[in-house]
Formats: sequence, C-alpha cells, structure tokens
Amino acid sequence: MATTPSCDLVAWSADSTALLLTALRAAGPEQGCWAWWGASEAPLTAGAVARHQVKEAAVHAYDAQQTVGLREPVPAAVAVDGVAEFLTVSYGTSGPWPHRPARVGWYAAEGSSWLLDLTPSGAVIARDAEESPAAAVHGSAGELLLALFGRIPLHRLRIEGSRALVEALLAWPSLD
Repeated sequence: MATTPSCDLVAWSADSTALLLTALRAAGPEQGCWAWWGASEAPLTAGAVARHQVKEAAVHAYDAQQTVGLREPVPAAVAVDGVAEFLTVSYGTSGPWPHRPARVGWYAAEGSSWLLDLTPSGAVIARDAEESPAAAVHGSAGELLLALFGRIPLHRLRIEGSRALVEALLAWPSLD
C-alpha cells in the first residue's frame, strides 16, 4: 500500500537543491568527487556533477511542463551540453555494446555534432571523423536530448541510414 509523504515535497526539493548548490559552490568546479559515472570519460569533479544536474533538471522541468500541457523547449545551450553529457556519461557507462560495432552521428540544428562509436568495449565519442556513421540523427539539440531520454518519439527526428541501429541504441542498455 502506498503511503502519503509526510512533508511538503516542493519545500523538500527546494531545500535539497539549496544544499547541493551550497556544497558545489564551496567545493569549486575543479574539486574531485565521487560520481556514478566513474567508468566514463567524463571528469569526476564538482563541476561535472553540477553540469549533470542542469541536464537532469531541464529534462524533469520538461516532464513537469508536459504534465500541465505546456510545450516549452529545453533551452538550446542546456540541450547542446546535455546531449554531449548524455552520450559521454550515460552511454559511456553502459558496458559493452551487444551488437555489431557501429558509429552513430548526432547532429543538432544549432550546429553542434557528435559521433558515437559503439564497440565491444563500450560507447565512446569518436576522436576522428574519417569514418561515416551508419546512422545519422538530426534535430534541434532539445529534440535530440529528449529523444535520448525517451521523452519524444523518433519520428520527430530525421534519421539517415540505419533506423534499426538508432532504435537499438535508444533501447540500450536494457534496464528491465
């Protein structure tokens, strides 16, 4: 049986956010710290934690807006950074890619782009642009970020190449 929370959740969230911000400011952006993405190429610093929290807050703000019927886009600068962070952290900690190695290109209308290599040892941002991607995903940075988080369907994006590869990537890792 579900229980009713015994506190004001909005106040609790605001207080928790204030505590986090105070701790991050006191530490400074270069201060090393633990983060769940230790296996990725993302830094383990207070600045990286702050960066991650901005992306998380933006996606959850989108969720809340959707609940009340608003359709506000994720701010472009937050979305561009959010896509980069998602590809590095979320896919970078997902373990071995369980399918044939491949490259997927992510292209934001704002001008940013990323090539993600999917390999037997995991997913990494490509260091070279010589090899063409097997799939290319195009949209605004906000749309790319929301698709990565499963908030919008793929048909809202333009996909060139292997749609099946993009679908497999978005379903990976299976958290069932």
